[in-house]
Amino acid sequence: MAIGKHCSVSAALIGILALFAAPANADMGLYPLRQVLTEDNPSAEFTVSNPSDRIIDGRVTWVDLTATEEGYTPALPEAREDLSAAPYLVVSPAHFRLKPGARMSVTVAIRDGAVLPKGERRSHLLIETEASRTPIRKASDSGLQVDVSLAVSAPVILRNGGKAKAKITDTKLLRDKEGLLFLETSVTPEGDNSSYGRIVVDYTPDEKDAETHRLGARDNVAGFIDAEKRTVSVPFGFLSLSAGELVVRYEGADEYEGVLFDKRAYDIAPPADEN
Repeated sequence: MAIGKHCSVSAALIGILALFAAPANADMGLYPLRQVLTEDNPSAEFTVSNPSDRIIDGRVTWVDLTATEEGYTPALPEAREDLSAAPYLVVSPAHFRLKPGARMSVTVAIRDGAVLPKGERRSHLLIETEASRTPIRKASDSGLQVDVSLAVSAPVILRNGGKAKAKITDTKLLRDKEGLLFLETSVTPEGDNSSYGRIVVDYTPDEKDAETHRLGARDNVAGFIDAEKRTVSVPFGFLSLSAGELVVRYEGADEYEGVLFDKRAYDIAPPADEN
């Protein structure tokens, strides 16, 4: 594609990146990260915010995404039959306009008279904005102008019975390209419902009266039942650890606050030059 001084670029790639990579970006915010609906909790609200300096016009719809080990992918038609919650849900408003710095609420609710299927289903609330012309500076001339549209999403989970269970699996202590240690581990769902929480990593040196240190944590970790596992990494920022014990916990959050899904302990050998 040739790019001149002014160009109009399709926003499909930008929208896809925003949709699958994160629930919010610099030009539009969506909070919270997820919502859960049940017969006892039939409606919930998301907040859409406009931190940009332009007016944004948007629409609100549903999209079905299949969970993967590291994120989401568009759901195939055969998967949607048992996955999609959208047929049982309504959303309001369907369209909106937000001035710079403004925010608004989007309500998701179980459709009146809907007979909920047993177990868990999930669809993603999708917020899309119309394309707007955005200037981009270029060193060699006065700049480019790009037509940019945005898309952000958050899962809405519909539950009717069932329990959530999950295990910590495939834990590895690795190094990044700078040589710093990080933990890679997976959450493997084992229940009827998805799990949700945080991975926390604590370390206790092999010394008398040694204190336990929090090496790191990773929030917003969901073990969706349509994925075999969810793999996450927790950076430590250390080059090495002395002998001791590493404890990894998968702790519940939101509706699972106070639940310990799983806990694993690992012995850390001293570095080779200490042997």
